Amino acid sequence: MKNAHKIIFKTLIFTLMLGFTRCANVVSPTGGPKDTVPPIVLQATPENQSTNFNNKEIHITFDEYVTLNNPNNNIMISPPMEKSPEYKLNGKSLIIKFKEPLKSDITYSINFGEAIKDLHEGNIFKDYSFTFSTGDIIDTLMLKGKVLKAIDHKPSESFLVMLYSENDTLPLDSLPYLVKPYYVTKTDKDGNFIFSGLKEGEYLIFALKDENSNLKFDLPNEEIAFRTDNVQVSINNDTLTIDNDTIKQDVEDLTLTLYSFLEEDSIQKLLKKEVPEEGLLRFAFRYPAKDVMIEILETLPDSFAIYPTYSANYDSILWYFTPNKDSLNLTINYDTLINDTTQISLKPRKTDSRRKKTENVKSLNITTNISGGKLKPEQDLFFTFKEPITKIILRDTSWYIVDNDTIINDLQFTKVDTFGLKYKLEKDFTPEQSYKIIIPDSVFYSFKGTTNDTTVVTFKVPAISEYGNVFVTIEKPADVPQIIVELLDDKDKVIEKQIIKESTKVGFHYLQPKKYKLKATLDYDANGHWSPGHYGKKMLPEPVYYHKDVFDVKANWDIDLEEIWKL
Repeated sequence: MKNAHKIIFKTLIFTLMLGFTRCANVVSPTGGPKDTVPPIVLQATPENQSTNFNNKEIHITFDEYVTLNNPNNNIMISPPMEKSPEYKLNGKSLIIKFKEPLKSDITYSINFGEAIKDLHEGNIFKDYSFTFSTGDIIDTLMLKGKVLKAIDHKPSESFLVMLYSENDTLPLDSLPYLVKPYYVTKTDKDGNFIFSGLKEGEYLIFALKDENSNLKFDLPNEEIAFRTDNVQVSINNDTLTIDNDTIKQDVEDLTLTLYSFLEEDSIQKLLKKEVPEEGLLRFAFRYPAKDVMIEILETLPDSFAIYPTYSANYDSILWYFTPNKDSLNLTINYDTLINDTTQISLKPRKTDSRRKKTENVKSLNITTNISGGKLKPEQDLFFTFKEPITKIILRDTSWYIVDNDTIINDLQFTKVDTFGLKYKLEKDFTPEQSYKIIIPDSVFYSFKGTTNDTTVVTFKVPAISEYGNVFVTIEKPADVPQIIVELLDDKDKVIEKQIIKESTKVGFHYLQPKKYKLKATLDYDANGHWSPGHYGKKMLPEPVYYHKDVFDVKANWDIDLEEIWKL
């Protein structure tokens, strides 16, 4: 294919030359098959896998013209060099010039990643590796693996993977803060990496999103992955030893997996204080703010009322207030978090003209948990408000209609939260029936005296047969206090979350027919969410598992797995 393409190209050039000499009309050829073959190495000087290397340059000649894609970023050299070599193209040859003396009796490996492409079609000469030794022996062992995000197992692309020799006299406690690695490579778009030219021995391994390109873990925004045990690369290429357990498999399948994460800063911080809308003051913190103390440093008038509460995950303190004051003087204190006296404006943030009309409406905004005009069987109906409700006045005109026939005026609401932002309608709804709920004006009153307009809610409860269910038995490890089990849709959106504290069967009910998957997080700190690791504390991120099956849920069908999911 490649040769045919090259013949066509040369024919075109020859035809054009004839056109100039004979003044004839030239008809361009229709072309041929697209060139999909990457460049081929015809010759290397010195040869790949050379020993006793003492050259200052390497010449690699290809069968066609090539181009280099960001060589300083894509080409990795192990062991790393202080000064990057110079990469120069001369015709069909790539010339590599070293800018520093090479170390003696060492095997060097140059991995070109995706740096080399052919000139015309951009075909990548992927993962070409050039290895040489400055001594009598060349090291030929390999190590493969991949780096994935610990929280969701997505590929960690363009991460440096670094090896430190256990036999070297290195300050291990300083790794990788202060010491550059002995071997280094980079992950591809799928998170895969490969080391070549390794010598037999034990290694410490890390992966790093090196934001400042210095081969060190020295910035708070750098993601890291590591193992707490050593990786042993043996002389037998099909054997990898970890924790004294030997895994034998085909060399093509021999991989190990690292899980990357961004360390949490353990210090509580105030991230933002704002008035997102009239009558609401929000203090946002890095971590749950249950122990944060906020003190007002002035005497408040009797007409100024504050209703404090927390956000759903407790990382924000919300103050609902009567908007008759321009500002507040206060302090915020929490352990190491100390904020000096602060004056905060109580005026809402500016909004564009398109929202002014809505903001001037002095009535309560009511939302419900109805989705697509439907309420699932056995699901409660909730009413949510933007302001705390302090009074409910029900009248005979508060009623609902069942299937356009039965009229009932007995509406009862129960406060769900402690603050009055969410209420449940005390009513069981029957599948295969339609409902219209009418709430007249002036039923709900907020602490500011704001009340609702007439609200009409219409919905249908579908038949149970329109949904499917998924059941799975999970075996909880004895040393894990609880497991976070999440049902995800085909776009990785969390549909439902459950926390189990013992081995049990977990059920997810009334699911829309489509594909789902299960995710389990071993919640060692029992805080209800995934926690990252910390290298300084030698603490790995909480393990995350995905069930091997994708659940294709169909209407009126149960998926009940017989196999126990052992984590």
